[in-house]
Amino acid sequence: MDPREEDDVPFDSGDNDDPLIRNLRTEMVRLEAQLDQLMAADRELAEEAAALRVRLDELEYQIATIRDRYRRSARMYGWIAGMWGVGIGMWLSWLIRALL
Repeated sequence: MDPREEDDVPFDSGDNDDPLIRNLRTEMVRLEAQLDQLMAADRELAEEAAALRVRLDELEYQIATIRDRYRRSARMYGWIAGMWGVGIGMWLSWLIRALL
């Protein structure tokens, strides 16, 4: 239950109400409705922010996975390129010795 509801004074709509009191009551009801709308919007924004945080965590995990895969691939391609270089160097060395 909302704490404001516990403190509410029962509404007495007697004919002897002052117009100022009626206006103030109307304003109070309007402000309470506006406050309820703002609180609902705040809850909705908090839920959206939580969902976005979860999505951000998922994306960060996917990025980390892709980076790890890239590092492994880059390391493997580096070894392959190194072996090709050694192989070509040995072949050129053999070719030069064979021609001389």
